[in-house]
Amino acid sequence: MDPIPLYEQFADELEAQILAGTFPEGSRLPSLREAATSRGVSMSTAIQAFRLLEDRGLAEARPQSGYYVKRRHKAPKIVVEADIGPVDPMTVSIDELSMSLFRDKLDPGFAPFGAASPDPALLPIEKLDRIVASIAREGGFAQDSSLWPEGLEELRRSIAQRAFASGFPITPDEIVITAGCTEAMSLCLLATCRAGDLVAIESPGYFGLLLILEALGLHALEIPALPGTGLSLDALEFALDNHPVKALVAMTNFSNPLGALMPEESKDRLASILGSRGIPLIENDIYGELYFGEKRPSVAKSRDDENIMLCSSFSKDISPGYRIGWVAAGSRTKEIVKRKMALTSGASVLPQLAIARYLESGGYDAHLRAIRRAYARRVQGMVEAIEASFPEGTSIAEPEGGYLIWVRLPRGVDSMELYAEAARARIAIAPGTLFSPSRKHKDYIRLNASVWSQKTEKDLVRLGTMVERLAGKARR
Repeated sequence: MDPIPLYEQFADELEAQILAGTFPEGSRLPSLREAATSRGVSMSTAIQAFRLLEDRGLAEARPQSGYYVKRRHKAPKIVVEADIGPVDPMTVSIDELSMSLFRDKLDPGFAPFGAASPDPALLPIEKLDRIVASIAREGGFAQDSSLWPEGLEELRRSIAQRAFASGFPITPDEIVITAGCTEAMSLCLLATCRAGDLVAIESPGYFGLLLILEALGLHALEIPALPGTGLSLDALEFALDNHPVKALVAMTNFSNPLGALMPEESKDRLASILGSRGIPLIENDIYGELYFGEKRPSVAKSRDDENIMLCSSFSKDISPGYRIGWVAAGSRTKEIVKRKMALTSGASVLPQLAIARYLESGGYDAHLRAIRRAYARRVQGMVEAIEASFPEGTSIAEPEGGYLIWVRLPRGVDSMELYAEAARARIAIAPGTLFSPSRKHKDYIRLNASVWSQKTEKDLVRLGTMVERLAGKARR
């Protein structure tokens, strides 16, 4: 059988998205340039694909405007490198340390290097305020959210459209709106695990996930993760061969706290490892849009739509206070909706409407470009200041996206001792032990570069002086 031409494959993908409602009748399709770039094909291939859609009666070209979905009769929807060795499951227990980190964030007197919050000055707060005021005048937000436990259709459609443009097609029907990425991951764990089950996690890994595991009565199996490349796949394979793991939770793009970006070939291998064993991946992509390079990195879900649940939110780039996240769960969507109904009925309508209208306003991409540039500058500024202010023996995992910096302290410096001294000086940091249920990584700290400025640089210099004093004490 002759292989299907590339342009026809591309046209088939677009047709599936149109019939699934990602691009409704009358809506504008991605431009030829956007389509070619997102799929890595030539302009001639993209043009052939769009002309084929015209021939199928699905699209129409409008002069000086682009291609649009042709209005038609209703069509049915389509559901379309670390040490390897023995690892022991851990009963997760997160103490007062994580709560202290949140309290420090609320105190304006603290230098805010601890919590992973974005700088409010970089967020579109005024525009969102105007949108909310407009919605309030209309009164539409008073609707009962339990009528749509999966979330408002206009928001789910916008998310699906952006995902398609970024190279990982998902449909509105498989998206569930959540109260942030934390609830998205919680729902995925509830849909795949039961109390007492074993969940593989990155180490170091996001401490909020450890809080979730503790609340759900799940056990953690720490898999080493490396600066630069993220989760060690050799260690993962070893662990899966020796333990009854029910799910893996991982961040493939700019992980917290490492800031690691998993290479594309590693994402291929990750999907293959889990797919062959039938183990679901809960993929957290909350920092995926904050890349510093020319192109958005892919997600592992683009390799396996059914076995991978993709979680994200708008907390890091639009507003953490709106608490709007989402999960694209593939075949597990119905189970996720069922869990959502049982726990919260549905996400709050007002913030959903506000985020949906903001996305539709057309300013989101310009905003993303601006904050990517800002975070790239701030990360670079903080890295240079650490190099200048911290003593010899310090090393830095410099990220390619996001705004978190993972710092290894000189030999003998305990991050908990530094945390306590810094807190007395009104400087908030995140000690490395917070990112491991077994309290590993005691010689590391995580710093938030989103708040980098001339003012906070002085606080970082003071922190470097503390590190130098503790390093001298360790040498004696």
